[in-house]
Amino acid sequence: MSSCFSPLAEVQPLIAATKPSLLRFGGIAAEYLDWEADSLGGVFYIDFVDTLLIPGAVNFGVDSFLRLCEVINAEPILTVNMHIADTGLARRMVEYANADTTTAMGQLRAQRGHPEPYNVSIWSLGNEPDIAGGQWPVPPWGYWTFYRHFGIPFANWSWQDSVFWTPQDFANLIPVYVSAMEGASPIPLEFIYSIAGAPSWIRPVIEPNLNLIDYLDVHYYASSAWDSTADTTDYIEWLSGTDTIYPAEAVVQMYRDSLDAIGAPHIELVVLEYNSGIIMVPDPLWWNYLTGLFIADCIGHWMHAGLKMAAVYSIHEGDPDNPSDFPYFGIIRGDSVSRRMPSYVLELYNTYFGDTLIYAFSDHKNTGYGIECWASKRSSDNKYVLMVINKTLDSTYAMTMQLEDSVQSYHLYNITNNAVIGAPYNGTTGIENQGVFVPDSIRAGWSYLTVDFEPASVSLFEVLPYLSINESFSG
Repeated sequence: MSSCFSPLAEVQPLIAATKPSLLRFGGIAAEYLDWEADSLGGVFYIDFVDTLLIPGAVNFGVDSFLRLCEVINAEPILTVNMHIADTGLARRMVEYANADTTTAMGQLRAQRGHPEPYNVSIWSLGNEPDIAGGQWPVPPWGYWTFYRHFGIPFANWSWQDSVFWTPQDFANLIPVYVSAMEGASPIPLEFIYSIAGAPSWIRPVIEPNLNLIDYLDVHYYASSAWDSTADTTDYIEWLSGTDTIYPAEAVVQMYRDSLDAIGAPHIELVVLEYNSGIIMVPDPLWWNYLTGLFIADCIGHWMHAGLKMAAVYSIHEGDPDNPSDFPYFGIIRGDSVSRRMPSYVLELYNTYFGDTLIYAFSDHKNTGYGIECWASKRSSDNKYVLMVINKTLDSTYAMTMQLEDSVQSYHLYNITNNAVIGAPYNGTTGIENQGVFVPDSIRAGWSYLTVDFEPASVSLFEVLPYLSINESFSG
């Protein structure tokens, strides 16, 4: 959501290759964005460590985002600014996206080259209001205080502002925002309430708005580090987080229990940011490559937990005009316009993984720092698809896969750390087609295949059975 999406001609094919099924326009930046400013290109207010406000052109506004979603066939999610408590700003965004050309904003959209509505149906009501008043270290300059301009128009912001919303304030905003936004859309809308994870922001915000909120979006921060550099100990902690430090399924169940307790089981739980290894210094090994292992494992956990939607932060980051500024989070680098390992992981999942999750078990999970496996079945061709993640950094494992079915063949694709960690490879040459294998043996309806899994690798198997018998896999 910044000018670093330019040159889009180079970045767009890499985003398309990643094959995201949805893209979310939001995050903390949404609460500092005036989407209408700069002729709808957008202006982002940099609230710099509580001493200075700097407005900057975004150059990748709502139109650019929605047209990108159209081209790559991704479901768009738009986030409206709640920070300044301006329902008109949100209403006009909905009208611009969804209304016909008999409306003022629909006419403006048509004048800008898109006569047909974008028909955006999923909208997020702000982002992480529960972090208001919190501080984020920005070494060496100091701290950034979140959301300190509540109810103040952009034009009146001051670096001395210290006005924060409460859960009750946010709860009161929801019905007026929903009413304004629904009134501007000819199509039904669904609404997301996103939090960083504070349980104290669930009951007071959702209970008064039980019939207005469709999704509770809980952001998942498996672990973080505040030291100046990461090391192997940090990497192991981050990679283990989904199983041990902050177990993904347990987190999902905790928030589902919270929804049940306030009479809101109809509200879907989703995770539209899952983040790990939060460290604000350049770490090429983690951000270019190892984070792909974390993301590959997270996706399996979210499917196992039955989430309808999940998204990782973020699709792209980095500026070709400032190549020395290391792009921390983006799975596609903009400084060098290149793909990182997580981009290939998402391509594997989105291209091959099945639509039905089936039972899988690994006897070497090793408390989250070992071999993890996820299994599925594709209804389109009845093939099994197995995803195996070796999260260890230095160990190759010879594992025997046992599948309770008679298998004709296994087609293996994998991603390994087979290239330099810097751009343009970022640690890997990408998805390698390793060819087709036949089982080592088939006994009593079980098929066996022994495979070597390299350190820090992701392997996907397309499995062709003779005749499907039982939907279970263990290894």
